[in-house]
Amino acid sequence: MKFSAQYLIFVLAAAVAGTWFLRYGPPERRRAAVYTAVGAAGIGLIAGLIIQHFYYHPRPFFFNENGTVHYRFTPLVHHSADTSFPSDHATASFGMATGVLLYRARVGLAALAVAVIISFSRVYVGVHYPADVVAGAAIGTVAAFALRLIHPIIAWLDDQIVVRLVPESLR
Repeated sequence: MKFSAQYLIFVLAAAVAGTWFLRYGPPERRRAAVYTAVGAAGIGLIAGLIIQHFYYHPRPFFFNENGTVHYRFTPLVHHSADTSFPSDHATASFGMATGVLLYRARVGLAALAVAVIISFSRVYVGVHYPADVVAGAAIGTVAAFALRLIHPIIAWLDDQIVVRLVPESLR
């Protein structure tokens, strides 16, 4: 759980990037999956930062009483006592997983399973409440679906930039 809470998101990000090179399916869909996954994670994280700017919710292991910091327990992984809502890990992992799922079902389902493990582990190790990861998952998922709505623009940009500049062996 400690590994999942801290490092599995990097494995997921590398796997999403690696889907660019999985040679089954139309190349346009492979690239669109990566664009949507990365874009959804980025947009979701920006939305989460905006929420965190206006809404502070302490982490489960931390509380502030009359200006004095108290720890309820020591979490299984080191974490600062910043705001916990929404979970950045859940936002990014669900954004990436849903972005891939919208274009590549089998790979996307595997990514979604990893996103669930990441989110559960964040609660398990004591750095998030369940509502934090549910909200993060919702934000990342909505960001991916929003990008799916502008697929024609993404496809046009892909055609105008990547298809023209990147050698065929790399796309």
